[in-house]
Amino acid sequence: MQEDLIKELRFAAVWTVLLNLLAWIISLWILHFDLSFLLGLLLGSLGMLGNLCLLRKSILDAVRFGKTRDLKGYLFRMLIASAVIAAGLLSDNIHPVAVILPFLYPKVIFGILSHKI
Repeated sequence: MQEDLIKELRFAAVWTVLLNLLAWIISLWILHFDLSFLLGLLLGSLGMLGNLCLLRKSILDAVRFGKTRDLKGYLFRMLIASAVIAAGLLSDNIHPVAVILPFLYPKVIFGILSHKI
């Protein structure tokens, strides 16, 4: 079980890098050279991957200890996502759309993974 989750996290990390490159290339075409977009993608990706790691921990705890719901873990993950998005919205040096974009990647990434299996 744990090996499968680690493989999924590695898969998500690789696809996050690829999707970030694609988003940055598109942003170069639309926004020209804007370093704030790249910084936003980096910050959003760190937040999203951190959320996935915490979700992985919650899943392993649920399997190991039989917890059916982990409200504290969910609220902590939402706190992290909110803090990352707020940092992107409040900072002048970080593009807010680029911060939010990586939080949408898991739908695409795990959609790809489900077709791959």
